[in-house]
Amino acid sequence: MITFAFANPKGGTGKTTSALLLAEQIARANVRVTVIDCDPNQNILEWANRRTEYGRETPFEVLPRPSEDDLIDMVDSLVGKTDYLIIDLEGTASQAVTFALSRTDFVLIPLEPNSVEGPHAARAVALVERTGNLMHRDIPYALLLNRCNAAFETAEERALRDEVANCSVNLLPVSLVRRTAYTRIFGEASLLSELVQTTTDRRERERVEKAMENVQAYTESVVNTLKQRMAA
Repeated sequence: MITFAFANPKGGTGKTTSALLLAEQIARANVRVTVIDCDPNQNILEWANRRTEYGRETPFEVLPRPSEDDLIDMVDSLVGKTDYLIIDLEGTASQAVTFALSRTDFVLIPLEPNSVEGPHAARAVALVERTGNLMHRDIPYALLLNRCNAAFETAEERALRDEVANCSVNLLPVSLVRRTAYTRIFGEASLLSELVQTTTDRRERERVEKAMENVQAYTESVVNTLKQRMAA
């Protein structure tokens, strides 16, 4: 079982959206995927429940937030039952987050490309490294630039990339750009692939297809980066 965790002590960085998009794309490869929704808002669980109410199947399992004491047991119980586990963590540096990181193969730290996000992402990196030290192992991680401008690289994004490069912090090669389709999947309790099939307006369909291309590249980047880190 490969376990991904989405972590950042700051809320509103796109952890839930990037976790849901990754879960759908990995499930499209006909493998077993499970999501543990540890965010107090339970947005992925609510999304999945609405799909059930609408009579729609979801290609992966979504589990509700367990108690702090039960989290490790829940993760361990999934070994052999799922191929990929994705954990959407709460936006605090809690003991539950540390527990989850201790069982994680690859941590993704989403952040928007602006000056406010950098210090919070640095705290997430420090937490991952401290947890790795406690476990006497390296926990691979990467920053994920999220909600980037789709048309061009802004000055703030360029400055953040330069800062990350100077600090030798791992940065995922592919960013998630700002797309309305990523908001629609929650509003309509939809999969991104369903939006591609059901959107009839030509221009909007093109935008959804661009979103799909972005998510596919993002997913490939996550999987390839993990393979490289594990090989190293």
